[in-house]
Amino acid sequence: MHSHPDLMAHWRRVPITVLVLALAGVVFLLMEVLGEAVVLDWLAFNKVEYNGRRFELVSPGTDYWRYVSPALVHFGVMHIVFNALWIWEFGSRLELRLGSIFVLNLFLAGAVGGNLLQYWWAGPSIFGGLSGVVYAYMGCLWILWRLRPGLVSIPVPSIFTFMWIWLFVGFTDVLKYLGLGSIANGAHLGGLLVGILTGVIIARVFPRGS
Repeated sequence: MHSHPDLMAHWRRVPITVLVLALAGVVFLLMEVLGEAVVLDWLAFNKVEYNGRRFELVSPGTDYWRYVSPALVHFGVMHIVFNALWIWEFGSRLELRLGSIFVLNLFLAGAVGGNLLQYWWAGPSIFGGLSGVVYAYMGCLWILWRLRPGLVSIPVPSIFTFMWIWLFVGFTDVLKYLGLGSIANGAHLGGLLVGILTGVIIARVFPRGS
């Protein structure tokens, strides 16, 4: 077991990972206190507008934060806990080795890539969650594990197997039938592609032997 000071020291070394988790937690609490509709009006990818006849979901336009902010929105305790555990598992490893600026950029790229592909995939809809960023982190770690073993410490390889299986299961209707709701497959795939591309770039440019 880590002592309390050790844990605090570890947290201080991964400020972006902690910040992402804190922001997601704050958004979740605001949804509980103010109601989902209020927070989604601020943060959803597709904002709701009244066109004189009916309400419709419209594109983010120049509300540039909406390309990122859906990543911080979660629907239910299991949703946020599941994603938070993977953000910590993958994000802290990347941040300890490749730095906070790298993880911040990968978070932003994974969120934007995941949200854009989800929008293209499903059309205007309400979606959210850090899972696109989780798959960006996972894809980057997986590629580095394959191309530059030892550069970043990885979890046990079976975790990658689980994440790949979860990705493919999401493309079936199994989870919906189990009562787990719809899965934002576009966000998963978009984040994964961003992560794989990032991993390939890092594997090429990071000095060998580092």
